[in-house]
Amino acid sequence: MRWLFLPALAAGTALLAAAAALHAPARAAGPCGTSHDALDAEETQFIQLVQAWRDQRVSPSTPLQVSGALNAAAAWFAQWQVDNGAPGGHTDGFGRSWPQRALDCGYSGTTSSGTPYAYGSGEGIRAYAASQPLVISAAQAAADITYPGSGAWASTPSSSLPFKCVGAARASSADGRRVAWVIVIAQYPANQPCPGAVTLPPASPSVTSTPTPTRTPTSTPTATPSPTPTPGPRGDGASVTIWQGWNLVMLPAGPVEQVLARASGCYAAVYRFDGEQWRRYIPGAPGYVNSLRVLDGGPAWVAGTMANCGLILL
Repeated sequence: MRWLFLPALAAGTALLAAAAALHAPARAAGPCGTSHDALDAEETQFIQLVQAWRDQRVSPSTPLQVSGALNAAAAWFAQWQVDNGAPGGHTDGFGRSWPQRALDCGYSGTTSSGTPYAYGSGEGIRAYAASQPLVISAAQAAADITYPGSGAWASTPSSSLPFKCVGAARASSADGRRVAWVIVIAQYPANQPCPGAVTLPPASPSVTSTPTPTRTPTSTPTATPSPTPTPGPRGDGASVTIWQGWNLVMLPAGPVEQVLARASGCYAAVYRFDGEQWRRYIPGAPGYVNSLRVLDGGPAWVAGTMANCGLILL
């Protein structure tokens, strides 16, 4: 699990043992910051997508507030990933994990017992590498980074010290063959702004303008394309239930695209762990992005879309 939490803010409260183990003697701050610490439009969309996902899947889900300190930590680590072959993982070349990077980038403050707020945090990381340039959209990254155990799941029942601060970043190598997306979500007192707070724009901004009268063109009849026939169900009665969000399901063996042909539009991604690493299939993505092509008849994680399809006969 790639997240840790601090108990409710109270005098004398201690960390969980796992978090306490991260506490190290004071040392000089490590490197932090890049030329792209500030959020761009795609990174902003990415955070909004993760927020929407958390609102559906994580309880309690607190509105995320962008922290400049966490942005800097995420940006530095994303850049480090692409500069070093996109190895993945949560430890950088200086031996730091995400809480220490957050501290080095200015995620300030401690509990009354002296524990840094940065120790109540989680990180999600997706590093991609290919033999040709990659395009990893905010939507694809958001689907990928909410894998089981990701820091995107970070939560706590504490209302006084919620997971409310967030930083995110995307980095790409000069040749476009390595891309990394990173998100860090951390606890901070409910009544205080996040370190280096940044205001996100609305998820769906609208602009009101005065319409200009236009001439109504003469309508031209257009041909109606023939609908693509939906394949009939399999003869073995196999089925799958897919709701919006993550679904742990059993899928028949065979090529992913063929097995889920009747579930088109119901899922955004399929993940399966092969014993060593997670493999991924995203419908419509280039072949070099998809590492999962054939199902073995075992369990898989399916990211359901807003179609909320329910039971599907395969």
